[in-house]
Amino acid sequence: MSDYASRRISEAELSVMETLWDNGSPMTAKDLQVLLKERRGWERTTVRSLLTRLQEKGSVQVDKDADVATYAPNFTREEYGWDLAEVLVDRLYDKDARTLVTTLIAHGMLKKEDLAGL
Repeated sequence: MSDYASRRISEAELSVMETLWDNGSPMTAKDLQVLLKERRGWERTTVRSLLTRLQEKGSVQVDKDADVATYAPNFTREEYGWDLAEVLVDRLYDKDARTLVTTLIAHGMLKKEDLAGL
């Protein structure tokens, strides 16, 4: 079963996670703040608050052994994507993935030709 319940994160927290995933290695709060200031216009206090929440949820790990604390995600983008997909299929489509695929095709998000490639 999915870890979605324990990994549930807000839209703002997702921006922090995406920055960590995109970077591919642990980052300091300062480095995160610089990037998120450029991308979202966030100030230091906003980034620190989000990091604290993510840490409390267990979504990020903090390495305090270094001179400066670094933050890293506790799960991959793919793992989080799977959690969301599993919840979507289970809850909204009554565990019927075919109905989800049919919906994606009906709305032009997935072409029948794409299915051949799968």
